[in-house]
Amino acid sequence: MPESVIAGIPVHFPFEPYNVQRDYMEKVIICLRDGTNGVLESPTGTGKTLSLLCASLAWIRTRQSEHQQQMIKLKATSKEGGPGSGPGGDLSELAMTVGQANNWGVPKVIYASRTHSQLNQAMRELKRTAYANMRSVVLGSRDQLCIHPEVMKEQGNSNKVNLCKLRVHSKTCTFQLRVESKKDHPDFRGPSIMDIEDLVRVGQKLKMCPYYASKELVAQADITFMPYNYLLDPKARKANKIELGNTIIILDEAHNIEKICEESASVQIRSSDVAMAIEDVTHIMKVFTSGESQEAGGDEPKDFTLDDLTLLKEMLLELEKAIDAVVVDNPTDGTTYPASLMYELLGKANFTYGNCATIVALLDKLVQYLMVASQHMTIRKGGTFTMLSDLLTIVFANKENIMSKVHLSFKVHVQVEESNKQQGKSGAIQGKQQGWLGKGNITTTGTSSKAAKIVNFWCFNPGFGMEQLLNTQVRSVILTSGTLAPLKPLIAELAIPVAQHLENPHIVDQSQVYVKIIGTGPDRQQLISNFKNRDNPKYISSLGQTILNVARIVPDGLLVFFPSYPMLNKCVDAWQASGLWADISCKKPIFVEPRGKDQFTSTMEEFYQAIRDSKGAVFMAVCRGKVSEGLDFADRNGRAVIITGLPFPPLKDPKVILKRRYLETNRTKENQLLSGQEWYNLDATRAVNQAIGRVIRHRNDYGAILLCDSRFQDASQVQQLSKWIRGHLGARPQSSPFGPIVRELRQFFKHAEETMKQPDVREEEQPLMNVCKVEEVGTQPVIPTIKQEPGNNATFRKANKSAIKVEMANSINSWTPADYASAAGRTLGKAAPNAMDFMSRLDSNVSSIDFNCSGSADSGSGGCGSSSLVTIHKRERSSPGVTDTVATQTTKKRYKLAENIKTEPKSNSSQQVKVAPESRADFLRELRSLISQDQFRDFGKVLIEYRSGTDENFESLMTVLLDVLAAPKMRYLFIGMRRFLRNEHKAEFDVRLASLNLAQESSPNKRIP
Repeated sequence: MPESVIAGIPVHFPFEPYNVQRDYMEKVIICLRDGTNGVLESPTGTGKTLSLLCASLAWIRTRQSEHQQQMIKLKATSKEGGPGSGPGGDLSELAMTVGQANNWGVPKVIYASRTHSQLNQAMRELKRTAYANMRSVVLGSRDQLCIHPEVMKEQGNSNKVNLCKLRVHSKTCTFQLRVESKKDHPDFRGPSIMDIEDLVRVGQKLKMCPYYASKELVAQADITFMPYNYLLDPKARKANKIELGNTIIILDEAHNIEKICEESASVQIRSSDVAMAIEDVTHIMKVFTSGESQEAGGDEPKDFTLDDLTLLKEMLLELEKAIDAVVVDNPTDGTTYPASLMYELLGKANFTYGNCATIVALLDKLVQYLMVASQHMTIRKGGTFTMLSDLLTIVFANKENIMSKVHLSFKVHVQVEESNKQQGKSGAIQGKQQGWLGKGNITTTGTSSKAAKIVNFWCFNPGFGMEQLLNTQVRSVILTSGTLAPLKPLIAELAIPVAQHLENPHIVDQSQVYVKIIGTGPDRQQLISNFKNRDNPKYISSLGQTILNVARIVPDGLLVFFPSYPMLNKCVDAWQASGLWADISCKKPIFVEPRGKDQFTSTMEEFYQAIRDSKGAVFMAVCRGKVSEGLDFADRNGRAVIITGLPFPPLKDPKVILKRRYLETNRTKENQLLSGQEWYNLDATRAVNQAIGRVIRHRNDYGAILLCDSRFQDASQVQQLSKWIRGHLGARPQSSPFGPIVRELRQFFKHAEETMKQPDVREEEQPLMNVCKVEEVGTQPVIPTIKQEPGNNATFRKANKSAIKVEMANSINSWTPADYASAAGRTLGKAAPNAMDFMSRLDSNVSSIDFNCSGSADSGSGGCGSSSLVTIHKRERSSPGVTDTVATQTTKKRYKLAENIKTEPKSNSSQQVKVAPESRADFLRELRSLISQDQFRDFGKVLIEYRSGTDENFESLMTVLLDVLAAPKMRYLFIGMRRFLRNEHKAEFDVRLASLNLAQESSPNKRIP
């Protein structure tokens, strides 16, 4: 690999470094050499991680080489003196022993990032370098590294942790017991770099616990990879044997470091948590006194006594009483108190600095006891004890000698606990919570002093946690990210001395990036996603038209970021109802960011596959979500990003209000803290900067950045964007008319495709006509050749994976049931697909599809009988900008089945397989996809009237439900409506349902009045 001398250190880089990479590595090496701190910003795609690793490890290797030379000289001096040559030889031997024990004074590197996926990316980068032979280790959680089958069966990370601790303590985990004998095995010690997957694979091979084995590598590692919480939490550092003295701490993706520092020092306790902890202690006491302990915990001696339990229960009862006594003046928003209130509440229950450690140890023992007992009886597994332990650990981590600073940095905010979160039988409450009549927040009745409460202990000073980190005598702290700007407010909040600053430009040329502010849509409607305008139907429609027009021009992947999940869902619902969703889907398949971890992984895989197959896709996501943080959309995966608004934090959120108040109170000329409003604006802009960084990922990449909110014209917003973005917008950025932007955007991509190196060769798709088998009837005209759109062939093959693969099916005038089965993601003869996979998409431009068998005797050629014929009645829905000429040419056709389909008689049991979606939004989407617009309008009208609560309104609702959902194929939705009714109407609903089923059995054509 090429070698470059940077700041006097030879650095091996995989290729000749660019100037921005040289500047970055120079700043890193100067920080390490001088033992100072640095805040370094380099845009995503400039090789930041690679430069960071190469520079830091090059400096470490140089220091190691220097000390090896000193050791050689020391040995030579010792030999010259000869054996027993006196005190000099003894001193040399002692010096060598001490030097080896302290790694010869060479610092070690701790590389911390927000998530394990980001750490895995960094380790992959390390494997590409000349420093891949240096010793490294990654620290992961039990959830990722544990291979014990019984532990992995547990639901929830806390249960896994507690069961693991129990098995290790009782010496019943054979995997952990093998660590000592297997830790020096060549398969484990041999590879210099092992990520999470490597550790698990080796652990399974050697039948050795990867979680505990990885800790054995920390002492000898030159660089240790870990998530932020392992570094910032003193308990986690101790458990993982992490020593911070004389270490180099690198905080990558540090744009969220302030929030992480604040959250790591914050904690919450609920009245219901204390109440359940009291119940759990009482239950254990009953087990002790009744003699059931032999069954619950076996014959092994307990680590606690009945007196311990009695004392703990008394303390918890006092804590519950103290929390109940707190007055909440504002039950809706809560009441804020000084930090001293938390210490007063705990003090009333006799939780103090002196006994904190003893009580935490007792709570841990109780958790392990309950883990054993839960295997023999129905009992909670000690989750409330874990919460209480965390509370005591965090609150009393603040030493008594810094209480004045604690009072400035922390606040206690007490809220009324929602009644639907409390214990007890809450069938009615659950109905209110999930039903359409619920308002979301259901407060407890009665006086505020007796209501259940949530006590929040919130930290608003990120410098508080950072100061504790610096007090461990670290050598250097380097904060780096692609979106740190502006740097001064960050340094001021963290309150750390910083000697080196850097704001790197981007590595790409001006011609590779197209940046524009779009202030109005194609219909000249202003695009502004503020609170007043976000519910405006005209704005939502104009935004959808903007995305549609951009999707027609942008090749391959298009990313669309929304300020929040509610705004994303609101737009999706509106566009599906108006037909814009179908219009966009006809150009590119649409993927929406899910919240679940498993769903997210599969959705991303489907998106990448759609790019490879259909040459285009749209991914709609949320700023601060998983997609905007750390995911790679290089080359075809992300050719453009649309920012639909500024993701400001919730203005009325108590934590946001208190953060702004804290900044205004503690702001001085000396500390240069931001004002509350400046912080509020900066928090939104940093999230935008992070989302923008998904597109340009390397030197030869290119893409467009479209800021679809007129507020981006404000000078205050522009100044908080990344430096390289400001360069593209100019000194006085203004929004441009939509027409010229469309022309410029088309020219930009045309020029880029002609001049830039394309990442790979795209495969040719077979013509769409090859998929369908068409048989003409009589003298009907031949089906015209359908214009090949990107992804048509993949559409039929993989319709179950994305909306486009179904939407394109709607534009085809001829197809077979075999094609339907394939498009719906199933094979012939299997169970019917879920309506959300197929039928919900048809509502946008299909009136009806009738799969009844034709009674005609003319079966056509091929030997198929009349049962092989299917008649389809279909109309096209016009969309904005699309002519209606195609719809006038719709004709009847006969279709020949590709194979015989065995039709089984319908039965009630088969119809009951389908279940209505549980979520309110999904239920409405599926209902809307299966009924006409007029029916859905009537349904919505009576539903709103039903909220007034009269029996007449219930009768009106039932009339519409029976009219719309009485058909057998819709019965599952009719049944699903029950859980959304009030309790007093459910019995009458059951009677109507029973009558409907009885009438259907006796006379299928009869309607229930």
